[in-house]
Amino acid sequence: MINADEHLFFMFAIDHEFEEEQVNALLKILYAFNNRLKDEEVSIFSQADHLFSQFDIPLDMIYSTQRPTLDEFKLYITKIFYQDFELEYLLSSLKKQSIQSTVCDYFLRLLRRE
Repeated sequence: MINADEHLFFMFAIDHEFEEEQVNALLKILYAFNNRLKDEEVSIFSQADHLFSQFDIPLDMIYSTQRPTLDEFKLYITKIFYQDFELEYLLSSLKKQSIQSTVCDYFLRLLRRE
């Protein structure tokens, strides 16, 4: 049994019936965003990924050198997950599970400004 207090994101994913490919795509996008926020390049091997083709997300967008925007993140969420949910709750659950905390903090700050 999953401890809900320790694994908030996994509980979020289960509650919303996310598929494995959806979770993997989200985690890979967060990884790319983390590199973009740190002005680091993503290895070419990471970029050669067919995971995003099923969601109709061009690789050149994800692996851009520009700082990620909230609109870009929302676009990817819409393409990957075919349902509405609170982005703040998703980001908070990821952060509390120590998954790309820097990226989560960045988008949480942007969300609170809206």
